[in-house]
Amino acid sequence: MIHPRLWQMRHSEKAWYRWLVFSTAVTGTFMVNVDSSVMNVALPVLEREFHAGPQVLQWVISAYLLVITGILPIVGSLSDRMNRKLVFITGVVIFTGGSMLCAFSDSITQLILFRIVQSIGGSIIMGNVMSIVSYIFPAGQRGRPLGLVGSVVAAGTIVGPSVGGVLIAAYGWRSIFWVNVPIGIVSVVASVLVMMPIRSDRPARRFDVMGSILFFVGIVSLMLFISEGQTWGWMNLRSLTAFILSVAMLSAFVWQELTSKSPVIELSLFRLPRFVLGNLTGFLSYVMIMFPGFLLPLYMHDVLRIPTVHIGLLLTPQAISMILFSPVGGWLADRFGTNWPAAIGLFLGTLGLTLMAFLNSASSYTDIVVALSVFGLGMGLFTSPNNVSVLESVPIEKSGLTGSLIATVRNFGRVVGVALTVLFLQISGNDLQSSAGFAHASSFAFRMGVIIGIAGTVLTMTRFLVRLKKLRVAHETSR
Repeated sequence: MIHPRLWQMRHSEKAWYRWLVFSTAVTGTFMVNVDSSVMNVALPVLEREFHAGPQVLQWVISAYLLVITGILPIVGSLSDRMNRKLVFITGVVIFTGGSMLCAFSDSITQLILFRIVQSIGGSIIMGNVMSIVSYIFPAGQRGRPLGLVGSVVAAGTIVGPSVGGVLIAAYGWRSIFWVNVPIGIVSVVASVLVMMPIRSDRPARRFDVMGSILFFVGIVSLMLFISEGQTWGWMNLRSLTAFILSVAMLSAFVWQELTSKSPVIELSLFRLPRFVLGNLTGFLSYVMIMFPGFLLPLYMHDVLRIPTVHIGLLLTPQAISMILFSPVGGWLADRFGTNWPAAIGLFLGTLGLTLMAFLNSASSYTDIVVALSVFGLGMGLFTSPNNVSVLESVPIEKSGLTGSLIATVRNFGRVVGVALTVLFLQISGNDLQSSAGFAHASSFAFRMGVIIGIAGTVLTMTRFLVRLKKLRVAHETSR
């Protein structure tokens, strides 16, 4: 019998082996995204079983998101120092173990604590998938697999609520956690047998513990301020405390990273134009994604009086478009470079928000489906080339940190997107309690989203100027 390591080395350069490793890695990603979206369906059941109010229940979701965002760059930095295969498997084991603990929870407090355990495993998985793909596939062939990673994320988000609803109805809320156990076991076994060890060629460096603590406290405080400031009141003591703590911790973090010999986040990366532009436009795209995600369900329910079951179906065209066109965006990036697909994608996403801004009390199902389809098409075309551009702007040995930062930007953009959407509704000057008032308010909010989309598209177009400057410098150097 051939030892797995020998088998891996023998086939490591073959295309089918690369896709086999890809399938193994994205199984974990799919599991994490299903689990993050399934909780919304379970909240009413948890409310009845644990007699918990909305203020407590929200932490089942919020704690998971906050911890993932807070430790993603830390996980990425660690994986760049270690064997990515071992780190990935550790993440799947922790996530699977956390799922089992969640299923055994006897109180809402236990469930929240065990969701935090889950989030640690989830962050390790999310922080390594893009890095593994970047190592397995050579430059020029990463667009398609990274595009398919986007499709898997979108598919997990779609499947989560529907599968969760079926499982909860048939077997109770604990089943949505138990279903992760066999998937996790299969992922671990497949990773051990199929995935080759992936290590950086550079010597191991010390880990910046102080920088990690400062970043975690700072980013979690900032996200708390942005997400809860509306509820607490922006000038409330809790909001001000969270804001001041975030500013102090993140300022100390920047100072720590500038003076550390082995920083968690190498701030020198932010001198790279492609890296900065890619992360900034990625952030704006995730802010944009939250506008239809937050506004349209309320618009359909409060203005058009559409039944809840139909609302869920009407929201799926966006995700389906993203699933279909994310690989297309990746293919275009491999074929024609990352700039054009990203620019066209963000333009189409902005066009989709423009169509949503024209929705009113007389709009039809078709109007909603068309707007969401165009928006999903644009976001699908944009995301994969943008991720490829960011990942290929840095050395391959820093791909773990870079992939983690992309995921951190995604989560942070979502939080900011929800906060901005609520803010725009409130400053629209309309009565949000009436159908006509909410229709006008949502139209105003979508117009603000269009402005954000235009800003993102313009920033994306500046990549052409960066490329022209780079070519000019190369030409002058060669003379």
